[in-house]
Amino acid sequence: MAVIVRRLLESEIGLANDFFNAVYKVSRSIDNFRWEFLHGPVGPAVYVVAIDDSIKTHTKVVGIQAAIPLQFQNSNGEVVSTAKSEDTLVDPSYRGQKIFERMYELLFQECKKAGIDFIWGFTPAKKAFEKIGFEIPFQAHQALMVFRPLKAYSYLSSLNPQNRFVDKVKIGGLTFLSRFASVLTGVVSTEQLTVKKVNLQSKNEMIKKTSQAPSVYFLRMDDNYLEWRINKNPFGNQYENYHLFSGDKLIADVLVNFRPEGFGYIEQMFFLDGISEKMKKDVLHHVISTMKPKVNFIRALCFDTNDELRSQTRLLKRSGFVILKRGGHFVWRALGSRVLNPNDIFLTRLFTQGNQ
Repeated sequence: MAVIVRRLLESEIGLANDFFNAVYKVSRSIDNFRWEFLHGPVGPAVYVVAIDDSIKTHTKVVGIQAAIPLQFQNSNGEVVSTAKSEDTLVDPSYRGQKIFERMYELLFQECKKAGIDFIWGFTPAKKAFEKIGFEIPFQAHQALMVFRPLKAYSYLSSLNPQNRFVDKVKIGGLTFLSRFASVLTGVVSTEQLTVKKVNLQSKNEMIKKTSQAPSVYFLRMDDNYLEWRINKNPFGNQYENYHLFSGDKLIADVLVNFRPEGFGYIEQMFFLDGISEKMKKDVLHHVISTMKPKVNFIRALCFDTNDELRSQTRLLKRSGFVILKRGGHFVWRALGSRVLNPNDIFLTRLFTQGNQ
């Protein structure tokens, strides 16, 4: 089997998407593929394919790999070009031929040509990425707050059809533990805060108002990014953006997401410079109170990689969330001489495509 690796052609988009659907047994549409890989906020993705060239009657895709260009920025507005690794997949019957390594070798070359300084992503396949030079600096955590345990259990246990009886028992225990924790630690807010639902707009000015040092980098959430990630997101998300005020003073910006399955996400929290830990807790309780009538449970993605993210994880725990130290491994690779410590990235759920 003579396998070649090259850039994806426009005429092969359907083949690459069909390969993804066949291996994962899903039904991603061509429109979703185009949204994710062709219409991104910084331009089309770098997308490579592995083709079995020994088959002359048709084009057979046996591997795919993509990198979605995304920009980071710090509180001073300095911008770094990065790309998020996605669609990493090799046909199981073609494994052992170093197709994974060859696709990434081409991907690295093409990303360098495009001026991309770093590639990153989330994966459960830790060892495979370490072998090709990625760092694995940390792992994502999950935060869970349950209001209606039976409905939460019904949804969470259905996510994996392979769950055994013991797995379902663990999920049931988790949902009731989370409900107990939320009742036990829940505190009524003491601050007279005002919550206002606002139109979504560029977060770049909000980033500048945080207390973060210039060494900390955020997603560059300009209008192009938010139009792609939020307004045109095809995965059934219903986003709401809240501003919280103490008197006339804006103290926090919180983005949440209501899923049609009956739960919600806290996607991202920004606290403005000088806000006390007590007031942050009051902010979160106001947000929880706003979400609670609409959802059976709330989830959040959290990290312990820098002071602000550790502070937010502690805030979630103190407010009644159960923290689950499980989630995808964060992978990171520098493509040039530019230096950026991955622990200095302000990670939120907006770093995902919002498809789960």
